[in-house]
Amino acid sequence: MDLGQAGLVTKLVARIEREGPITFADFMEAALYDPDFGYYTTPGARIGLEGDYCTSPDIHPIFAELLGRQIAQAAEAIAPTGDFTILEMGGGKGILAGNLLKACRRDYPAFFDRVRYILVERSPAMAAQQRQHLCPFLNDGLSITWLPDLSNIPAGSLTGVVLSNELVDAFPVHRVVMRPLGLREIYVGWGHGQFIEIEAPPLAPTLQTYFGRLGVALEDGQRAEVNLHALEWMRQVGTILRRGLAFTIDYGHTAADLFSSARKNGTLLCYHRHIVSDTPYQRVGQQDMTAHVDFTSLALTGRDAGLEVTGFTNQLHFLMGLGIESAFAGLDPESSEISGMRNLLRPDGMGTTYKILVQHKGMAAPQLDGLRSRPYFTDALCPDATQAGRMTEAVAP
Repeated sequence: MDLGQAGLVTKLVARIEREGPITFADFMEAALYDPDFGYYTTPGARIGLEGDYCTSPDIHPIFAELLGRQIAQAAEAIAPTGDFTILEMGGGKGILAGNLLKACRRDYPAFFDRVRYILVERSPAMAAQQRQHLCPFLNDGLSITWLPDLSNIPAGSLTGVVLSNELVDAFPVHRVVMRPLGLREIYVGWGHGQFIEIEAPPLAPTLQTYFGRLGVALEDGQRAEVNLHALEWMRQVGTILRRGLAFTIDYGHTAADLFSSARKNGTLLCYHRHIVSDTPYQRVGQQDMTAHVDFTSLALTGRDAGLEVTGFTNQLHFLMGLGIESAFAGLDPESSEISGMRNLLRPDGMGTTYKILVQHKGMAAPQLDGLRSRPYFTDALCPDATQAGRMTEAVAP
């Protein structure tokens, strides 16, 4: 069995022997972000065909171009004059930022001249790739700033857009399982030369109340992931944003779908050389780990932080609303260009698995082309009728 990066395994084993079993969230945090041996913090190919997985910006530049179109349109409602900030968190290799900025410079030059771009990146290795990719914009004098986390941004100081693409799914998650005596958390221990799972009462009190707020009851034996880090992140987004929008793009579901009996084993997956597995205790530090996003909890937590739901849709409808079909005109149906764009829209793949949650603060809900066609009622995000009514009113035309 390949346990993974030797230095990281040794570090984790020493911690477990010293402190006892650790939460899966702590295990995942170390596997992905340990400063010395973590998957994302050390150099190497991670994203793209040469790495372990692909994101929408890797599939085709039209994704970033249309997102840029949507942000430029939103800017007219947020701040039609003056500096406009685009804050992207977890920007990968910088491909999304690069293609978005390129499209804005070409199609919306007056808007482009107002843009300040901030990349929030905790991984030095990723930040280095972003700098290299965005070097032409830096050389042209565009204001691009790198920050390690959102705590560096003063509360209520940001006017513009907070953008993330496949960020939340990479936050460390707690794993839980329902048993006849109640909810149990899954901890990681060490025995017989391998990492082992141990069930015990939840460490964080929030885990006990998480599902109650959602109106969700797990079945006996059902496993699930709880992303408490995502809730704290959403609170931070609501804190720093004075006026503008938050675009959260990721694969996930509403709580009712995510925690249904159809997903009795949860959604935790690992990616290595584009091969998917459910074995987090192998190749530790050498593979990506991810879990699907609970968009209901993001919406409810955002509302608590002053972020109202503007709309909720999937990638297929978002890109169609922004006019992706016009990009197909005149292209060979068998070309790689067409193939890439089709992959973004596939109803049995990225087109419906990836969702876009848009929230606004300090302004009325704007009319956005990407939300013209909505496959979901916005109240699908809400666990009860009272909350549903409030959220439906927030997006009513």
